[in-house]
Amino acid sequence: MIALNDLLTPETVVPGQRDQYKILALIGRGGMGAVYRAQRLSDGTVWALKEMRSQPDAPVPEVEENRRLFEQEARLLESLHYPNLPVVAELFSYQGRPAMVMEFVPGKTLEDRMHEANAPLLEQQVLGYGIQVARVLHYLHSRPEPIIYRDLKPSNIMLTPDGVLKLIDFGVARTHKRGKSKDTVAMGSAGYAPPEQYGKGQTDARSDVYALGATLLHLLTNMPPIPLQTPAAGSIRKMNPSVDERTEGVIMRAMALDPNTRFQNMQDFEQAMAGCLDAPFVNPIDRAPPPPPVRPTPSTLTSSPVPTQPAVVPNAQPAVQPVPVPMPALPADGVTCSRCGRVNKAGARFCAGCGAPLGAPPVARMLITSPRAAWEQKLDRSPVRIGRRDPRQNHYPEIDLAEHDRGIASRNHALLERNGDYYTLTDLGSTNGTLLNGKQVVPRQPQRLRPGDRIKIGEVEMEFRGS
Repeated sequence: MIALNDLLTPETVVPGQRDQYKILALIGRGGMGAVYRAQRLSDGTVWALKEMRSQPDAPVPEVEENRRLFEQEARLLESLHYPNLPVVAELFSYQGRPAMVMEFVPGKTLEDRMHEANAPLLEQQVLGYGIQVARVLHYLHSRPEPIIYRDLKPSNIMLTPDGVLKLIDFGVARTHKRGKSKDTVAMGSAGYAPPEQYGKGQTDARSDVYALGATLLHLLTNMPPIPLQTPAAGSIRKMNPSVDERTEGVIMRAMALDPNTRFQNMQDFEQAMAGCLDAPFVNPIDRAPPPPPVRPTPSTLTSSPVPTQPAVVPNAQPAVQPVPVPMPALPADGVTCSRCGRVNKAGARFCAGCGAPLGAPPVARMLITSPRAAWEQKLDRSPVRIGRRDPRQNHYPEIDLAEHDRGIASRNHALLERNGDYYTLTDLGSTNGTLLNGKQVVPRQPQRLRPGDRIKIGEVEMEFRGS
């Protein structure tokens, strides 16, 4: 592990090839490097700065291999352009170490999502995640030189507040070598890696099919997959009775030990998952904001001298783009947004960059009206269930509509969940559906709520209040 005193500290200015970046905070560190949240000084946008840092006592061959993998990941990501992949702004060397600046992806990993829920995720939600991942993997597999990701697992998939998934950590991804009988180096994560990734064969697109199947199994059972074991019929539904038999069959086929028995490509896998959905898939990418603009940079890692004072970097960019205006200096006691990293003025309650509340998020409220009553419900816990009570089964939802909806609401009708600084509404496959702002929501697909949004179930109306 890297020593803490060897890491970059907040307020350090790192000169790149095209811009300067001020370190805001450490995001994560490991044996191979460290990742920081950094602010691009020319326009105030927030990025992730990743630098390679080997352990001081690491042997030379290990350091060289880490450098090779780091540079491979950087060049690979720079050449790719897809909404489910982070954007790379530039590559350079800082103090003799390779570094890259890439899109800062807010949110949490699917592994974190499971830890928070401490339970299997909803089947329809997981299928939607699987379709997103299948599409980006198909993009990688269909490059002129196919790219095999080789390390798919919940901890390498980020879930943004807008519901978009992004693959991270391309350290072991490789281009497919046609004609080879097996890989030179066996890499991957136990449980998610197929037999051919243990040095027993050549990895190809079907290897990622296996890993995606294992990832779906983990999300649906909250149990990591057993290495080199295809789930038996009924085993997934035994751990999670809500999983449909069709979904279980799709995962079993994806995780077949024989590559010829699996789905042969991601398009077939996606089609099989879509066939298990209760409603057509709606891609969250269509509603998500675009990433920050990227300036064109050279595709090679070149050294940048160690400055004795902050270097002045010219605004070298295409003439069609406006020259960025540097951000005014903020006071030292400015408030940093924990979601996007923007430094706001002292005393600000909401982030000027993403609108997230600063400090402890306030308790949201729901104003509920029906023909029989009106009341306010504080959302001071998560999740909050909406439905009808059933004393015989000891079922008492937090928002009980038994006396208000004239039998329209299902017992487990919908779910309100808090995800960091925002809330989502999920229809749990109810019989009569849930309306959000006059439109019926897709069952089992979380919908992000904003203040003023109106939910209707039968004759009951609810207005979401952010605070």
